[in-house]
Amino acid sequence: MSQKSSLHYYEDGDVILIVQDTAFCLHQNYLSMASKVFRDMFSCATSYMADELHELPRINITDTSSLAFENFLSFIYPQKFVSITWDNIEEFCRIGDKYEFSSVLEAAEKFLESHFHENPLLSLILSDRYYFNIVYKESSKLVLNELQKYRQNSQFLLLSYKTKSAIFERYLDFTISITTIRSLKQRKNFKHHSLCSLTKHDQEINKWYETFFEKYEMLNNTNNNNIMLSPSKSISIIIKCLMEFWSDYINGTWSECDYRFFNDYLAEQFVSHFGNFEPLKNEKSKKDAEHYMFIELKD
Repeated sequence: MSQKSSLHYYEDGDVILIVQDTAFCLHQNYLSMASKVFRDMFSCATSYMADELHELPRINITDTSSLAFENFLSFIYPQKFVSITWDNIEEFCRIGDKYEFSSVLEAAEKFLESHFHENPLLSLILSDRYYFNIVYKESSKLVLNELQKYRQNSQFLLLSYKTKSAIFERYLDFTISITTIRSLKQRKNFKHHSLCSLTKHDQEINKWYETFFEKYEMLNNTNNNNIMLSPSKSISIIIKCLMEFWSDYINGTWSECDYRFFNDYLAEQFVSHFGNFEPLKNEKSKKDAEHYMFIELKD
């Protein structure tokens, strides 16, 4: 004989759900409105003697614990309330997904959007599994930035093959781009301004590249102490070097052709070489926000 749930056994309930050794007396209309799966399940429920006078439809739930299901009901029932936390979000997502409680998945996604930075790997795993686009992109930034640490975590294996492949591919691409940074000097398809002195300007650009590489290597060597920098730190150094040259334009020392080179051509070349980087979504307004590479969910 199952014991009655102390929280969710309603005297006016009209269906019994049995989870492990606990009986939950619930409301078909309320659950049916929230879940099409439960609505279909109620049509084939067996009978259950709730007490000596009442025989109610019964459904056995065998894929979760009574405590997890009780917490889940406390989240969806208005009389009780349990917040989504790191302790229950995996089970909430699993039950919400299996029984198509869209409101639960939406709440879980909202929680992760605010808290992904506290547990980037689990956030990526859940967003990968349940198609939370924003969380997927944002958490991937932090996982990629410390990939050597996260790939040693046993949970890393819970990521889908598609996501693991995308992470390794993006990280490898960036590693190659850093080691081949000097290839940027081989300019392709750059068109000088019609009034530009081509030979002289080419010499100035070559000199700029050499100065840039020297600054980058000096800052890189100063910062890493023979330890590989994270992608965000490497890009920060590159941005710092570029900003020094931008200050020349602000001071009015750039020609029209300089502007075309630095603002249009070079920006495009750096994105093509290193891939897209951007700050975390909640840090985009910060002046010195770090920039991260990322991956995005694809259909």
